Amino acid sequence: MERLISFESKALLEVALADQIATILQSEIATKGTATILLSGGSTPKNLYQKLGEIDLDWSKIHIGLVDERFVPQDSSFSNETLIRESLMQSKAASAHFHPMVINASDYSENLTLATEENRVFENPDVIVLGMGDDGHTASLFPNDLSSDEATFSAHLLANTNAPNEPTQRITFCGPILKKGKHNFLMITGARKLDVLSESTEKKYPIHHFIPFLGGIYYTENS
Repeated sequence: MERLISFESKALLEVALADQIATILQSEIATKGTATILLSGGSTPKNLYQKLGEIDLDWSKIHIGLVDERFVPQDSSFSNETLIRESLMQSKAASAHFHPMVINASDYSENLTLATEENRVFENPDVIVLGMGDDGHTASLFPNDLSSDEATFSAHLLANTNAPNEPTQRITFCGPILKKGKHNFLMITGARKLDVLSESTEKKYPIHHFIPFLGGIYYTENS
Protein backbone atom coordinates (compact mmCIF):
# COMPACT_ATOMS: atom_id res chain seq x y z
CA MET A 1 0.00 0.00 0.00
CA GLU A 2 1.30 3.43 -0.95
CA ARG A 3 2.74 5.50 1.92
CA LEU A 4 2.76 2.46 4.24
CA ILE A 5 5.69 2.59 6.66
CA SER A 6 6.07 -0.67 8.60
CA PHE A 7 7.89 -1.27 11.88
CA GLU A 8 8.93 -4.43 13.69
CA SER A 9 7.50 -3.17 16.97
CA LYS A 10 5.10 -0.57 18.29
CA ALA A 11 7.93 1.02 20.29
CA LEU A 12 9.97 1.63 17.14
CA LEU A 13 6.93 3.08 15.40
CA GLU A 14 6.28 5.44 18.30
CA VAL A 15 9.84 6.77 18.35
CA ALA A 16 9.89 7.34 14.59
CA LEU A 17 6.50 9.04 14.45
CA ALA A 18 7.20 11.19 17.52
CA ASP A 19 10.46 12.38 15.97
CA GLN A 20 8.75 13.10 12.65
CA ILE A 21 5.99 15.11 14.33
CA ALA A 22 8.49 17.04 16.46
CA THR A 23 10.54 17.97 13.40
CA ILE A 24 7.44 19.33 11.67
CA LEU A 25 6.30 21.29 14.73
CA GLN A 26 9.74 22.80 15.15
CA SER A 27 9.79 23.82 11.48
CA GLU A 28 6.35 25.43 11.71
CA ILE A 29 7.37 27.41 14.79
CA ALA A 30 10.50 28.61 13.01
CA THR A 31 8.46 29.64 9.97
CA LYS A 32 5.41 31.30 11.50
CA GLY A 33 5.94 31.44 15.26
CA THR A 34 3.29 28.86 16.21
CA ALA A 35 2.25 25.31 15.35
CA THR A 36 -1.00 23.35 15.56
CA ILE A 37 -1.64 19.63 16.01
CA LEU A 38 -4.82 17.56 16.23
CA LEU A 39 -4.62 14.21 18.02
CA SER A 40 -6.80 11.10 18.11
CA GLY A 41 -7.83 9.38 21.31
CA GLY A 42 -7.90 5.73 22.26
CA SER A 43 -5.28 3.48 23.80
CA THR A 44 -3.22 2.90 20.63
CA PRO A 45 -1.39 6.28 20.53
CA LYS A 46 -0.98 6.79 24.29
CA ASN A 47 2.71 5.85 24.39
CA LEU A 48 3.33 7.85 21.21
CA TYR A 49 2.05 10.94 23.01
CA GLN A 50 4.22 10.24 26.04
CA LYS A 51 7.29 10.04 23.82
CA LEU A 52 6.33 13.19 21.93
CA GLY A 53 5.85 15.10 25.17
CA GLU A 54 9.41 14.27 26.23
CA ILE A 55 10.93 15.97 23.18
CA ASP A 56 12.46 19.39 23.74
CA LEU A 57 10.34 21.90 21.77
CA ASP A 58 9.02 25.37 22.52
CA TRP A 59 5.71 23.87 23.56
CA SER A 60 4.38 27.25 24.69
CA LYS A 61 3.99 28.06 20.98
CA ILE A 62 2.10 24.88 20.14
CA HIS A 63 -1.70 24.52 20.09
CA ILE A 64 -3.01 21.02 20.78
CA GLY A 65 -6.51 19.87 19.91
CA LEU A 66 -8.50 16.69 19.41
CA VAL A 67 -9.53 15.09 16.15
CA ASP A 68 -12.69 14.03 17.98
CA GLU A 69 -14.10 13.58 21.45
CA ARG A 70 -16.74 11.71 23.39
CA PHE A 71 -19.37 14.00 24.90
CA VAL A 72 -18.42 13.20 28.49
CA PRO A 73 -17.03 15.20 31.42
CA GLN A 74 -13.26 15.40 31.77
CA ASP A 75 -13.34 13.09 34.79
CA SER A 76 -14.78 10.27 32.64
CA SER A 77 -12.52 7.37 31.72
CA PHE A 78 -13.76 7.85 28.13
CA SER A 79 -12.42 11.42 27.86
CA ASN A 80 -9.87 11.95 25.10
CA GLU A 81 -8.94 15.27 26.70
CA THR A 82 -7.90 13.46 29.86
CA LEU A 83 -5.87 10.98 27.81
CA ILE A 84 -3.91 13.83 26.22
CA ARG A 85 -3.41 15.70 29.47
CA GLU A 86 -2.19 12.56 31.27
CA SER A 87 0.14 11.37 28.52
CA LEU A 88 1.43 14.12 26.25
CA MET A 89 1.14 17.06 28.64
CA GLN A 90 2.86 15.58 31.70
CA SER A 91 6.41 16.32 30.58
CA LYS A 92 7.98 19.10 28.52
CA ALA A 93 4.68 19.62 26.70
CA ALA A 94 2.95 20.85 29.86
CA SER A 95 3.23 24.44 28.62
CA ALA A 96 1.36 23.77 25.36
CA HIS A 97 -2.05 25.33 24.76
CA PHE A 98 -4.83 22.73 24.87
CA HIS A 99 -8.20 23.40 23.24
CA PRO A 100 -11.02 21.20 24.59
CA MET A 101 -14.05 19.93 22.72
CA VAL A 102 -16.25 19.48 25.78
CA ILE A 103 -16.91 22.86 27.37
CA ASN A 104 -20.53 22.49 28.48
CA ALA A 105 -21.03 18.83 29.38
CA SER A 106 -24.71 19.35 30.18
CA ASP A 107 -25.89 20.70 26.80
CA TYR A 108 -24.86 18.79 23.67
CA SER A 109 -26.05 21.41 21.18
CA GLU A 110 -24.69 24.42 23.06
CA ASN A 111 -21.41 22.63 23.55
CA LEU A 112 -20.98 22.31 19.79
CA THR A 113 -21.24 26.08 19.42
CA LEU A 114 -18.73 26.68 22.22
CA ALA A 115 -16.33 24.02 20.96
CA THR A 116 -16.43 25.44 17.45
CA GLU A 117 -15.30 28.85 18.69
CA GLU A 118 -12.64 27.30 20.94
CA ASN A 119 -11.14 25.29 18.07
CA ARG A 120 -11.01 27.87 15.28
CA VAL A 121 -7.23 27.94 15.64
CA PHE A 122 -7.26 24.57 13.82
CA GLU A 123 -8.86 25.74 10.56
CA ASN A 124 -5.56 24.92 8.82
CA PRO A 125 -3.87 22.26 10.98
CA ASP A 126 -0.13 21.68 10.67
CA VAL A 127 -0.24 18.06 11.90
CA ILE A 128 -3.07 15.56 12.27
CA VAL A 129 -2.72 12.11 13.81
CA LEU A 130 -5.61 9.88 12.77
CA GLY A 131 -6.57 6.46 14.04
CA MET A 132 -8.96 3.87 12.68
CA GLY A 133 -11.41 1.45 14.25
CA ASP A 134 -12.11 -2.14 13.22
CA ASP A 135 -15.23 -0.86 11.44
CA GLY A 136 -13.18 1.52 9.30
CA HIS A 137 -14.21 4.66 11.14
CA THR A 138 -11.80 7.52 11.72
CA ALA A 139 -12.23 10.55 13.94
CA SER A 140 -15.90 10.24 14.96
CA LEU A 141 -17.07 9.55 11.44
CA PHE A 142 -18.85 6.22 11.57
CA PRO A 143 -20.37 3.84 9.01
CA ASN A 144 -24.17 3.74 8.83
CA ASP A 145 -24.61 7.06 10.64
CA LEU A 146 -26.34 9.88 8.78
CA SER A 147 -24.74 12.58 10.92
CA SER A 148 -21.30 11.11 10.15
CA ASP A 149 -22.09 11.05 6.43
CA GLU A 150 -23.01 14.73 6.60
CA ALA A 151 -19.95 15.64 8.68
CA THR A 152 -17.64 13.91 6.20
CA PHE A 153 -18.44 16.63 3.65
CA SER A 154 -19.70 19.49 5.84
CA ALA A 155 -18.31 23.02 5.50
CA HIS A 156 -18.61 23.43 9.27
CA LEU A 157 -15.56 23.12 11.49
CA LEU A 158 -17.08 20.61 13.94
CA ALA A 159 -20.14 18.36 14.06
CA ASN A 160 -21.98 16.15 16.53
CA THR A 161 -22.20 12.52 15.41
CA ASN A 162 -23.46 9.18 16.71
CA ALA A 163 -21.23 6.23 17.58
CA PRO A 164 -22.49 2.63 17.53
CA ASN A 165 -21.19 2.07 21.06
CA GLU A 166 -21.25 3.97 24.33
CA PRO A 167 -20.76 6.81 24.82
CA THR A 168 -22.76 7.37 21.65
CA GLN A 169 -22.68 11.17 21.56
CA ARG A 170 -19.50 12.38 19.82
CA ILE A 171 -17.93 15.60 18.57
CA THR A 172 -15.65 15.55 15.53
CA PHE A 173 -13.78 17.75 13.13
CA CYS A 174 -15.51 17.62 9.77
CA GLY A 175 -13.97 15.87 6.78
CA PRO A 176 -12.77 18.92 4.80
CA ILE A 177 -10.75 20.19 7.76
CA LEU A 178 -9.15 16.77 8.29
CA LYS A 179 -8.14 16.78 4.63
CA LYS A 180 -6.53 20.23 4.98
CA GLY A 181 -3.81 19.16 7.40
CA LYS A 182 -0.34 19.94 6.05
CA HIS A 183 1.02 16.69 7.45
CA ASN A 184 -1.52 13.91 8.09
CA PHE A 185 -0.53 10.59 9.62
CA LEU A 186 -2.48 7.40 10.28
CA MET A 187 -1.30 5.09 13.06
CA ILE A 188 -2.61 1.51 13.06
CA THR A 189 -1.51 -1.69 14.74
CA GLY A 190 -2.34 -5.33 14.07
CA ALA A 191 -2.90 -7.26 10.86
CA ARG A 192 -6.69 -7.01 11.18
CA LYS A 193 -6.63 -3.22 10.88
CA LEU A 194 -4.34 -3.36 7.87
CA ASP A 195 -6.89 -5.65 6.22
CA VAL A 196 -9.69 -3.19 7.04
CA LEU A 197 -7.68 -0.32 5.61
CA SER A 198 -6.88 -2.30 2.45
CA GLU A 199 -10.56 -2.99 1.76
CA SER A 200 -11.82 0.42 2.89
CA THR A 201 -12.22 1.92 -0.58
CA GLU A 202 -14.14 -1.06 -1.91
CA LYS A 203 -16.39 -1.15 1.14
CA LYS A 204 -16.60 2.64 1.43
CA TYR A 205 -15.52 2.80 5.05
CA PRO A 206 -15.14 6.39 6.33
CA ILE A 207 -11.33 6.15 6.42
CA HIS A 208 -11.15 5.78 2.63
CA HIS A 209 -11.99 9.46 2.15
CA PHE A 210 -8.74 10.44 3.85
CA ILE A 211 -6.21 7.96 2.48
CA PRO A 212 -5.18 10.26 -0.42
CA PHE A 213 -4.37 13.00 2.08
CA LEU A 214 -2.06 10.95 4.30
CA GLY A 215 1.63 11.73 4.37
CA GLY A 216 2.33 8.37 5.98
CA ILE A 217 0.57 5.27 7.30
CA TYR A 218 2.57 4.15 10.32
CA TYR A 219 1.93 0.45 10.88
CA THR A 220 3.14 -2.45 12.96
CA GLU A 221 1.69 -5.93 13.04
CA ASN A 222 2.55 -6.13 16.73
CA SER A 223 -0.13 -4.29 18.61
